[in-house]
Amino acid sequence: MATNFLEATGGSTAGYFSSVTTLISSELVSLGSSSLATSANVFTSSGSFGQAIYGEVGVVWGGSITPTVGSYISGWFLRSFDGGSTYETLGGTALGAARPPDFTIALSTIAYANGNVTYASGIVKMPWSPVKVLIQNNAGATFPSSATAYTAIKLGPVAVQY
Repeated sequence: MATNFLEATGGSTAGYFSSVTTLISSELVSLGSSSLATSANVFTSSGSFGQAIYGEVGVVWGGSITPTVGSYISGWFLRSFDGGSTYETLGGTALGAARPPDFTIALSTIAYANGNVTYASGIVKMPWSPVKVLIQNNAGATFPSSATAYTAIKLGPVAVQY
């Protein structure tokens, strides 16, 4: 008999399989358009992502910004083959990465305010190895600078069950 695959939800994690993880935040303060920022933190499949295979990524704005037409945020998982000592090298300070992004967050030309949320296009395949996160601001505007709230890229792990 066939078994249906269903969304697996977590208990107290807003419906996600495990807790939502902030991938990068303070590194994004006043990040200029076309500029890159790398997370200071390292993330692991078992520790940060609850061993989930997929995740939903989004940006929570920590201030106001009005992106230009056709703008977006690009994100890459910088993987480590050696358990977290050395990470993948992609691009330079404002060159973008040498491979397509692991996730893209398309932005509207509206005035986003503190606390507004924008999700990435589709679910993201999660990495197995330890990773850092590289973000490129392609918003056509500088990311907000706020003493009380940081813009943050977050990930909610999702899973299926049968």
